[in-house]
Amino acid sequence: MLKLSATLLNVYQTNEYTNANTGEVTPSKNKFQLLVKKPMKNGSMKQELHDITVKEDVYLKHKDSIGKTVEIEVGYFGQCTFFGI
Repeated sequence: MLKLSATLLNVYQTNEYTNANTGEVTPSKNKFQLLVKKPMKNGSMKQELHDITVKEDVYLKHKDSIGKTVEIEVGYFGQCTFFGI
């Protein structure tokens, strides 16, 4: 497990989705928009925006922390694509 430390820029919920063929409804998800500072080899700092899905308890804990640094437990896949856990 990894901890991602980043500035929380925004929180939002996705729309629920209804499959037109089956009628199956996929519920909305809680999302964080995080600004991550990434050090570069030349010593400069790159800022990257990541939208990650988070569980309800994490959403409720941090939803009022916009503009502040938060630590979120994350996992990754592929070329270090983060997702909330």
